[in-house]
Amino acid sequence: MSTYNLRRFAQPDALKNIKPESLIAFLKPHESYLSERNFTLAINGSGELEYEALAAILMDSNEKTPIPMIDALYCIQEMSSDDQFDNLHELAGSVNLTVEADCTPADLAIAIWLHDQELLKRSHAEVLAFTPKSFMYFQAKKKSKKKLLNPNVEKRQSMEKEMDEWFQQNKRGIGSRIFAFPVQEENKTYFLIRHGMPFKREGKIEEGKSGSIFYRPEFHDVVIYDNENDELAIFNKSQAKKERNMYLGLFGSHFFSDTDHFPNDDKYTLAPLIDKGADALACADIPGMEDVKLTEIQLQFRGPLNDRQTYRSKDFFASLAGRNRAFPNYGELVSASFAVKFEKADRPRTVKIRTPNIANFDRKEDSHLIETWLRKRGFVIEQETDEEHEHTATAHHAIEAAMA
Repeated sequence: MSTYNLRRFAQPDALKNIKPESLIAFLKPHESYLSERNFTLAINGSGELEYEALAAILMDSNEKTPIPMIDALYCIQEMSSDDQFDNLHELAGSVNLTVEADCTPADLAIAIWLHDQELLKRSHAEVLAFTPKSFMYFQAKKKSKKKLLNPNVEKRQSMEKEMDEWFQQNKRGIGSRIFAFPVQEENKTYFLIRHGMPFKREGKIEEGKSGSIFYRPEFHDVVIYDNENDELAIFNKSQAKKERNMYLGLFGSHFFSDTDHFPNDDKYTLAPLIDKGADALACADIPGMEDVKLTEIQLQFRGPLNDRQTYRSKDFFASLAGRNRAFPNYGELVSASFAVKFEKADRPRTVKIRTPNIANFDRKEDSHLIETWLRKRGFVIEQETDEEHEHTATAHHAIEAAMA
């Protein structure tokens, strides 16, 4: 059976958290691969690496992409949160690593990795410092296949100009950029969107003196167009609804001449868990997936108080079988969490589905494989094709005429 390797790394913000010199030292063993991709490990006149070029290479992977490099970047990124600083500081002290005064969590994480990979891996496994990535999915009004989207320079510049107008009106500044990565084997196009956020002022301590810093944060969002299913998946870091709506209108108008091409209709159903039980978790037909367990469900009850009930277990169906219980048949099943074991992964990763159209991932790069599984198991409400839509419309018109 073929293996689906998750080689894509779409975290340019994580790269900028690391000192250029440390990042160069980390990438040095992979210099020949990067040179083949026309990237040079050198600091530019601004004292930085060419981060956007590097991010493009990591996003647009190929069969030569070093999997250990991608896995290492995930480990470093996932350990580079502020709440891990003390833990990282202790780890560095345990192996007598010098910690500079201006060291960030990312600098500490990569320094430990360069000194002793297993030390950081063990801490990573113990802490499980993962932040789920939430995609919202928007299916087309009617399913119609187009060619894999690969906008030319003029198209991207036109979209960037329109985005800049929106971002400036919403106090996020100008300078947005769109990077497109068509992925033939997935029949999708990944769009990495760089933009600014509202200005931020923070207090700082520099050389023992109190001060402040005023700057505009830089964000990177991910928009994925699924050519096979004619739908858009959006991960916007700010989670702002109006920003998502801007993306929906932008992609709809520029590629389909319809700002409402991707309406906010229902996508997911959790009915297979009720109808099929543990059989709904089968994954032997999905290359790259080893096992799926249901670990959490949430039931919602009608009424003014928004009552909810949550069940958690390492294996919910095994728990039900062991206690001779049936799947709960009360309330509305509104969310479910799964522990998904991928091939060659050290541990299961969490996937959470919330109706009507939200999916949370430990790593947003897992989305393609999980989406394939969800569709095959019946968790996705398939939209009508052009032909089905026309047939339904004709039938409705006939019924209306007969009733007139």
